[in-house]
Amino acid sequence: MKPVTGTSYASSGPNNGSNLGTDSSADIEMQGLLKPMPIGDSTRHSRAGPKINDSFFRRLDDRVNVKLLSRIWGPKLETVVRLMLVSTFLDDSLRTATNFTQLSKQVSEEGCLRWLSSSAIVFASIFLFLGLLFQLIGSILLVSLKYPDHATRSLVIWSILQPILYGQLSNFEFVAESLSLIGGLLMLRSHVVYDPETEAVKQARVKLVGRLLVPAMYVYYAGHFMFKALTEEETSSVSQYFASLSLFVVNLLVIVGLVIGSSFVAAGLRSRVIALLLALINIIYVFYNHPFFLYISRKDGEWVYDDNMPIPAASLPDDVSIFDFDLEQIYDLHRYYFFMGLSTSGALLLLAQFGPGEYAVQEDEMILPMRAQD
Repeated sequence: MKPVTGTSYASSGPNNGSNLGTDSSADIEMQGLLKPMPIGDSTRHSRAGPKINDSFFRRLDDRVNVKLLSRIWGPKLETVVRLMLVSTFLDDSLRTATNFTQLSKQVSEEGCLRWLSSSAIVFASIFLFLGLLFQLIGSILLVSLKYPDHATRSLVIWSILQPILYGQLSNFEFVAESLSLIGGLLMLRSHVVYDPETEAVKQARVKLVGRLLVPAMYVYYAGHFMFKALTEEETSSVSQYFASLSLFVVNLLVIVGLVIGSSFVAAGLRSRVIALLLALINIIYVFYNHPFFLYISRKDGEWVYDDNMPIPAASLPDDVSIFDFDLEQIYDLHRYYFFMGLSTSGALLLLAQFGPGEYAVQEDEMILPMRAQD
């Protein structure tokens, strides 16, 4: 976007330079219209007026210049987006550190290591400790852009291993969320690791894979809402019928929106705008539905959970009911969904920032570049 040039009130006539010391009465009167209440010598202020105005508008033009704003705020916004992307890894590393024994037991009994019987707890502890280091160190390095190659590799590897380690491959929601995270990490990797001049082809391919994976979570939710709408039980009550009908309409609208949005993002058609809208909606949703920080308070020196904490809609095995969860487990679910939503929003914002790449139906113009493109 070309910057708008500053406005000048200086005369553009052929004798502009020769008339600076001998302003005519008409010129002084015209300049007086620009400054109707001069203080002191009116001729002196009328001559200074154009210069002051010209300097003011040039300064204003510089201040509102998009590239200048990008240079000033770009790195800060990029840091915030990277922090959003890795927020779920930071939270999971903290949760692992504070509940290490409990999680080791869970992985050894329910995860893929349970067939090791007596030695399962040892291997579970080792893998969890490595996962804690991968997530914590990788997230810190990625936010600070130190060793981004190793940082993205470690987080991608852990995102692949985590569903396997916890035995959650049949939990399609968890797998879809992991794929969206991997997509965001690949989007970031394509810009902070590969040189666009010498590795343009590799950069474009990595960005393509990342763009295809980012909407995986929304594809899952579209299928989830469709299954829920199709399996809605029929009822003979008129009020319940209209209630179920309205719910069906809402689910249908959500399905259409998610399918269209995910398709546009995957195809690279208006993907910047769609990704930005999905990110904003997702941020609003997690703060509205999963404000875990509101469900815990300090009372008599102890942390107390809110008894009226709503139960989140979670994807669980058939033999597990959400009503069997205690308050601490429900709180952990809200906390998990909150940070997962932030990370997914960060992945979408990366797509809105960097664009769909070379292999796309349409490479949109930048909405608000976070870094100046000279």
